[in-house]
Amino acid sequence: MAIFGKTESPAGTPAPAEHPVPSSPPAPQSVIGAKARFVGELSGDEDIAIQGRFEGNIDVTRRVLVAPGGEMKGDIHARSVVVGGRVHGQVRAEERAELLASASVQGNVSAPKVVIAEGAQLQGNVAMSTTASARGPAKERSEEQ
Repeated sequence: MAIFGKTESPAGTPAPAEHPVPSSPPAPQSVIGAKARFVGELSGDEDIAIQGRFEGNIDVTRRVLVAPGGEMKGDIHARSVVVGGRVHGQVRAEERAELLASASVQGNVSAPKVVIAEGAQLQGNVAMSTTASARGPAKERSEEQ
């Protein structure tokens, strides 16, 4: 007897289920745990999650998450940045920066797309431009020209 679309083999045992074709492996992720503290510079090509304390600069080609309860003292530069904790420094994203309701940022945020949830705290400026996201504050850009 077939149940829920399964067929039975001649001996009465269910036929083996088809296994889905595995997709590409998940992107690697580095995590600074909730009880950890890291001091230094971090760069690379993987997602970063800050759940504890990080002091220094982060420059990665992928995503940075400062989780609720996480603290970051330094600048962040990544493809996308999501802040749910506290950041004291500049946030630069090549594609998108998002401040969750629990976020507290003291510093400038620059990205082509910026999302600031109701309840998020930001003490600084926001720059939304496809060319300005990786270039820094407006004062520095005007001096370069």
